[in-house]
Amino acid sequence: MTSTYEDAIALGLPLAGIRVLDATSNIAGPFSGAILADLGAEVIKIETPEGDPTRAMAPIDGDRSAYFHVVNRNKTSQSIDLKSPIDRATLEKMLDECDIFLTNFLQARLEALNLTAEALMKTRPTLIFGNLSSYGGVGPNADTPGYDATIQARTGIMHITGESDGPPVRTGVSVLDIGSGMWLAIGVLAALVKRNATGLGSVVETSLFETGALFVSYHVSAQQIHGKSSVRSGSGHPTFAPYGLFPTQEGTLCIGVGNDNIYAKLCRLLGREDLIADPRFLTNSDRVANNHVLVGEIEEALAVDTAVNWARILGTGGVPADRLALPEDLHSDVQASAIQALLPYPDSTTPVVRLPGLPLRFDGVRPPIRKPAPHLEPHLKNRIEK
Repeated sequence: MTSTYEDAIALGLPLAGIRVLDATSNIAGPFSGAILADLGAEVIKIETPEGDPTRAMAPIDGDRSAYFHVVNRNKTSQSIDLKSPIDRATLEKMLDECDIFLTNFLQARLEALNLTAEALMKTRPTLIFGNLSSYGGVGPNADTPGYDATIQARTGIMHITGESDGPPVRTGVSVLDIGSGMWLAIGVLAALVKRNATGLGSVVETSLFETGALFVSYHVSAQQIHGKSSVRSGSGHPTFAPYGLFPTQEGTLCIGVGNDNIYAKLCRLLGREDLIADPRFLTNSDRVANNHVLVGEIEEALAVDTAVNWARILGTGGVPADRLALPEDLHSDVQASAIQALLPYPDSTTPVVRLPGLPLRFDGVRPPIRKPAPHLEPHLKNRIEK
């Protein structure tokens, strides 16, 4: 059986030879580790004797879960009790041999465990220390815990999500967890480039709060221009019209019109050329102001055919449009199949047979899922079950 390093070398993965200690838990931090692992790094997941809480997030698959499979694939695992002198000595040796150390501990815990960047890099100047927190390492909320939903609320994402006449809602995807994991990975990759040039490591920090703040950039900018409070737009967009979900004869269609040229194409394909020169809809600003009227005209035109057919007609005609589908429909999606978006999951002991791979290809090849998310170490699994 070949090692992770040998597999990565054989596949030509860009991070082959890089070793990562991933001491993060839950979703955001581990997803960052999974990105690095997919790219070929050897990622060792450091877990407490109780195991990562993500193992117990429903639905559960033995000692793993749906989320655990996603954010811990391509890793190995080792149990470390950070309060045990023996285990701490083991961790110190592992730190001596790694390139990157990932944590998502609050600042107070880093200090209590003597795992701050300053402490670790004093004798390891080439170490890249990546920390992902809820609110950032400084400020009044530095030691405040936070989850994706609570920080969606704080940064305004929740306020702008949902129908205009309904309550604020959480996005259906954990955008701050996934987004923050991506930012940490991007920062670590940049730090590797810097280290190659200078020989020195870096402290890379990000947080769910910073990610949320960036994700509402448009709304922060727009409010400064028009002076109005941000509002919910449902599946639509406050800047464009027509934009959003529309019912059809069968199924629901999403249409995105971003300029006058696309609007004219849409009208022609719908057989409603009269709407092009209608003074209520001449410019995008006109269409936004009169969107409530325009929506009715478009819905009437779409009622003669299905969402699947309209998606084909509009898409081939130069109008961004697609049918509303379920996430699990990706298994039978012809485009997903053509670009091999879903990869085989190499584990015969689980119902999970395919997972979306990293949305990157190198020389036409997507980095594979080389190994499944690790099980709990047997002695820990037995102790927990008892």
